[in-house]
Amino acid sequence: MKQKIQTEYHTNKSYFYFSALISFSTLVPQVLFSPNEMHSMFLGVTFLLLVIIPKFSKILFSLFIIFINLSNILIGHIALHWGYTIPDIKPRIEVAFLSPLYESKEYITNYVDYRDYALLLFTCFVLFLLYKFMRHFTHSYKVFKAIGLGVFVSILVAVSFYINPIKEMEPFSVPNEFLTVIEDKDKIDTILREREKYISQIKIIKAKKKKQIYDKVIVVMGESVNKNHMSLYGYTHPTTPFFDALNKSHHLYVFDAIAPTNQTRYSVPIDLTEANVHYYENRYNHSCSILTNFKANDYETYWISNQGRIGKNDSSISSMAYEANTTFFANLNYLEAKTDQVILDYLNKLQKNSTKEMLLLHIMGSHSDYINRYKNETALFKNSTNIVEQYDNSIHYTDYILSQIYQRYKDQKLLLVYVSDHGENINLENNGHGFLPPFKDEYMVPFVIYSNVKNPRLDELRRDNKKGYFNLEKLNSMVQYVSGISTHKNLSFSGDVIAVEPSHIYNFDKLDFYN
Repeated sequence: MKQKIQTEYHTNKSYFYFSALISFSTLVPQVLFSPNEMHSMFLGVTFLLLVIIPKFSKILFSLFIIFINLSNILIGHIALHWGYTIPDIKPRIEVAFLSPLYESKEYITNYVDYRDYALLLFTCFVLFLLYKFMRHFTHSYKVFKAIGLGVFVSILVAVSFYINPIKEMEPFSVPNEFLTVIEDKDKIDTILREREKYISQIKIIKAKKKKQIYDKVIVVMGESVNKNHMSLYGYTHPTTPFFDALNKSHHLYVFDAIAPTNQTRYSVPIDLTEANVHYYENRYNHSCSILTNFKANDYETYWISNQGRIGKNDSSISSMAYEANTTFFANLNYLEAKTDQVILDYLNKLQKNSTKEMLLLHIMGSHSDYINRYKNETALFKNSTNIVEQYDNSIHYTDYILSQIYQRYKDQKLLLVYVSDHGENINLENNGHGFLPPFKDEYMVPFVIYSNVKNPRLDELRRDNKKGYFNLEKLNSMVQYVSGISTHKNLSFSGDVIAVEPSHIYNFDKLDFYN
């Protein structure tokens, strides 16, 4: 037997070494990006299996090699741009799967670079080696064939006692993660239908008329705004001249606050309903948005959005939008980026009246691609030369939009609230939000309230804010309290925040800054 093994080894030496080279090359990206010791050990076992498989099946070997190399492109991209400290790319798959077309288009433009091309080129090289191996290399294994198959099965059985490699360890878990996201999409549709039924049946107790001190309540939900790039919050460039001027009066309240998540699809529902960081799905499913609360208190309600419409029952955000008396989405096909001037154009079409109105304006704000979010003639940095200047220009333009909203409604009893769904990481080399693990910058958002009516509750909030930053998971309650339709202040000083999806919760105070 020993002689046969030695003979088979020497006879098939080139076959053995070439298959080992392909196996090693295939796992190089995985090893470089491996997030922890457990994952690295699993890759070591995978390498052993890859070396064994071609002894008894070239076809099975080629399938494994092709699958892992394709996974390398996906995992490598995530590791290079977003970090890979947790061997779980399901949240990234979910983001991609649920993103509208225009976001996917802008994502490719901003987040596919030379590193991705280099990884793709390396993958093509490994697959070329596999092609050469399949076409030109043969073996005469007999003993090795039987031994290899036995060892292969034994290793799989042994590993299965500790983990299920197909379902729990990447790269082999990737197909299951895709299937899970698809199943979750169906689950989301069911949740939204249940939520719609719940809202149709709830009874809301009205506040007394004399406590409702505002005729117009306007909540402007910004997008991707890092307050550290606002001169209102101490930034060196004058990016918010309107707010800076208004701050000299005693009518503007500037709060220290953090966003509850670093993803729009979770932050907006949490901001506007009773859902929170630790109880998202059930609380969102069994609560109405701020729009229904105001509608029940005899306000004419509007959802006016410059973001894309996904569908009444296909999006948690759209589900809330259709609680309003009037719902308007400026973007229907996601193919053209529009500035937030479209919000002003729509408001100008509305007839001025004395009816109590609550308007929720969901603007594009500073959503990437930043250069598409402002008009160059009104830019702070004309003909900007880098991404930081473009980002600052988008904030400067949002300040202009807010000034025009203010001008339209300032002569009425007005409550104007401005927040952002989440922050943004910004520097000359990279930018974005939705990192895992996250950074402080992704949660540091503006929270600003203007009132031209004396309101002791705002002064009370200002005093409360001195105790610590507000977590905007309670924005819904704060707006109702300040406006007078609720007596429950219900603040949150929690530092707990969601990263990418509700299963990943971090403490804001323990996070690092992006730079």
